[in-house]
Amino acid sequence: MASAEARTPGYDGSPSGERRILLIEDSEVLSRRLVDLLSEPGRVAVAAHAATQAEAMSRLQEDLYDVLVVDIELSEGNGVAVIRQARQLYPPDTQPLIVVLTNYASDFVRDHCFAAGADYFLDKMRDISLLKAIVADGQSKWSPPRTSH
Repeated sequence: MASAEARTPGYDGSPSGERRILLIEDSEVLSRRLVDLLSEPGRVAVAAHAATQAEAMSRLQEDLYDVLVVDIELSEGNGVAVIRQARQLYPPDTQPLIVVLTNYASDFVRDHCFAAGADYFLDKMRDISLLKAIVADGQSKWSPPRTSH
């Protein structure tokens, strides 16, 4: 993975201070729409895209991101596994904001996403209008599980 030591808490990824997004979505049409919706020059940039679980895992090991926008049902694999892996890969002081954007907005799926480490859970049909503000202004609420000694 990219050097985590060079990244300090509050650092927004790129030299320009933009929040860097990894978009994990297998629909090309929706991906283009999300890039248009989320991109705000100087503030937010979709830095990379992945359509499968394997692509997402590769991107996570190549670079650091401030935000992950994750679809749960991918053409190959699933977003819950990506969320779990991201939480394990990133040091505690560099945890990304993880926003799930899904068509499967049941309580069961939501609970699994939060248990894996998601910060937000949005229904694609109902909540997509909330995504831009969450990505631009949100901070990860996730904290590592406590271990008892």
